[in-house]
Amino acid sequence: MDILFIGFALFSLFFGAGNLIFPPFLGRTYGSNWLIASIGFILTGVGLASVAVYSMAKKNGNIKEFTKIGGEKLGNLILLIIAVVIGPLGAIPRTGATSGEVMMASGMNISYNLFIILFFSLTLIFILTDNKVIDVIGKYLTPLLLIVLFFMIISGILNPIGKPEISSLSKPFTFTKSIIEGYNTMDALAAIVFAPIIIKSLVKKGYGNDLKKKSIQVILIAAAGLILVYLSLTYLGATSTENHPEINSRVELLIVIAKTIMGSFGKYVLAAIIVLACFTTSVGLTSSISDMFTKIFNDKISYNITAIIITICSIILSMVGVDGIINFTLPLLTFVYPLVLLMIIFNLLNNDFNKNLRKIIFTVTGIISFLQTLIMYASMIDQNLGIRMENNLAWLPLYDYGFPWLLPFIILFIIGIFKGEKGQALV
Repeated sequence: MDILFIGFALFSLFFGAGNLIFPPFLGRTYGSNWLIASIGFILTGVGLASVAVYSMAKKNGNIKEFTKIGGEKLGNLILLIIAVVIGPLGAIPRTGATSGEVMMASGMNISYNLFIILFFSLTLIFILTDNKVIDVIGKYLTPLLLIVLFFMIISGILNPIGKPEISSLSKPFTFTKSIIEGYNTMDALAAIVFAPIIIKSLVKKGYGNDLKKKSIQVILIAAAGLILVYLSLTYLGATSTENHPEINSRVELLIVIAKTIMGSFGKYVLAAIIVLACFTTSVGLTSSISDMFTKIFNDKISYNITAIIITICSIILSMVGVDGIINFTLPLLTFVYPLVLLMIIFNLLNNDFNKNLRKIIFTVTGIISFLQTLIMYASMIDQNLGIRMENNLAWLPLYDYGFPWLLPFIILFIIGIFKGEKGQALV
C-alpha cells in the first residue's frame, strides 16, 4: 500500500494546472487527429517525466549530481532556470491563475485578487506548519480528485458533445507540435524537483536498498493515471470542435465542456477539479523550489524566508493571467527542455560516453535552443525582427517542426557511441 500511496502522490504532484488546461485544447486544435496529438503530448508529458524520475533515482535524488553531467557551469545555469520556470516565474503562479480564472468564470462570488491571496496563503500555511505533504496528498486529496474527474470523463465519453472536426493538418506536423505542447506541462522539469521528495519518502518507508525497483513501480502508477487522463481530456476537447467553434481560451473550453456534459452544476464540479489539482501542485512545488533555492544559495537564505518570497512573487505574477504566463514561459522551456533531455540520457548512460563529445553535444544543443528562444522573444516584441533572426536558423533540418537541434544531436551521439569514454568502441 505504501507504493500505491506514493504513486498517487507523484500523480497528483504532476497533475496540476497544465495537465488540465492543455489536453482539451490540444484535442480541440487537432480535431480528428486527437489521438496522434495525445500520443505526442504524452511522450513529453508522461514519458520524459517518468524517465527523469528514474534517472534522478539513479542519483539517489541528488539534483546537483544530476545536472552536473552537462558541466558544472551549465548544470548550475539549468538548475537555476528550472527553479525559476517551475517556481515563481511559471508553474506556481499558473496554478493560482488557472484556479482563479475558473472560479470567476464559474460564477463564484469572490474577487479574483482575493482568491489568489487566499490560495497562496493556504499554500504557505501547509508548508510552514511542516505538514506531511506527501501523505496528505496521496491518501486524501488524490482519491478525491480522481473521483470528481472520473465522473466528468465517463459522462463525456458516454454522451459525447459532438464529433471531432476533420483536421487539415498532417499527422507528422500534429505529432511534433503536440510534443512541444507537452513542454507546457513542465512535468519533465518538475520531475527533477519532485523526485527527491518521492525518493525521500521511499527511503523513510524502508525501501532504500531497493530504490530503483520501487521507483519504477511508483512511476508506473503515476504514468498510468496520467496517460488515461490525458487521452480522455484530449478526446473531450476534440468532441467540442463541432458545437463550440468560437472558443479560443483554454480555461473557457474546460468550463464549456463541463457545462455541456454535466449541466449547470458542471461548472462547480470543474472548479473543484481545478482547485484540488492546482493546490496539490502549488504545495508540492513551493516546498520543493524553496528547498532547491536554499541549496543553490548554500543556505544563505532560510527555507521559510524563501517560501515566503516565492509565495509573494507567485501572488503578483498570477495577476497576469494564464495566457500571459504561458506566453512568457514557452520560450524558456524551448531552451531548457532539450538540455534536460540530454541530462536524462547521459545520466542513464553513467560515464559510458566520450566526455569531449558530450561537452560538444551540450554546447551545440544549447546554442541552437538558445537561438530558438531569442527568436521567440524577438517575435513577441517585433514580428519582422523575429523573421529576420529566424533566417539564421531556419536552414537546419526539422526547424519547421520545432526541433532544429535534433539532427545535430543524433549525428554527434552516434559518433560518441562508437568512440566510447576513452575512444574505444562501445558496440
